[in-house]
Amino acid sequence: MARQNAHVKSVLRISRLADALEGQFGRPRPPRKKSRPLDSLIATLLSQNTNDRNSYRAWLRLKRQFPSWAKVHKAPWQAVAKAIEVGGLKNQKARRIKLILRKVLKQRGSFSLDFLKQMSNEEALEYLLAMKGVGSKTAACVLVFSLGRDVFPVDTHIHRICNRLALAKTKSADETYEAMKPLLPLGSAYSFHVNLIHFGRQTCRSNNPLCGQCVLFDECSFPKKHLYLVSKPDTVRRRTVADFLITEKIANDGSTRRG
Repeated sequence: MARQNAHVKSVLRISRLADALEGQFGRPRPPRKKSRPLDSLIATLLSQNTNDRNSYRAWLRLKRQFPSWAKVHKAPWQAVAKAIEVGGLKNQKARRIKLILRKVLKQRGSFSLDFLKQMSNEEALEYLLAMKGVGSKTAACVLVFSLGRDVFPVDTHIHRICNRLALAKTKSADETYEAMKPLLPLGSAYSFHVNLIHFGRQTCRSNNPLCGQCVLFDECSFPKKHLYLVSKPDTVRRRTVADFLITEKIANDGSTRRG
């Protein structure tokens, strides 16, 4: 009974935190058009260890140079690396993209992951996680942004914030993903995910967090928060056009690809 009560309290607390973030950033709406699952997978892979602006530039250059996944598959990995170099880790990412395309073509006979739409969340995640270089965040992003599933991806920002808020006590983003999975109120995953990322970029930063501007200050267990406390401004910053997620961007601007 005590464990059940603690679980209910955690769910209610997350709902309260999500409402506070929506008060600051608004309630994000999923893109009207869903990107293709393979597009989301590659785009999220490109976003690893870089920011979304650079990963989006890498995405656009890859698309311009190789208009289809078939052309990427046929190209030498060095040419793919050259196309995506602005996104960082070009050699590692190029090899992984080639491996993913090779595996999908061999198993499915085409460059498409649309069959994931017919799978349960657990089945789709299991399939994606079997690919080299695909972790829980990348796999979960495919489910959220392409399949419209109520799944909660955890990146470095979300991992940091969840630990500062004592929602989790974990050492890695993958551990935080597992810890948060049973706690999210139904239907809240997309909004909480997107707003936590923007909150992590703008306020709850890794270095020099703006604790004096934090709408979650009273909820926070970060031991150093008072060291960063300054007077709160009258207004808080909302999302800007430049503040985007690559997974949203490729769906909203239609920069998807043909097989």
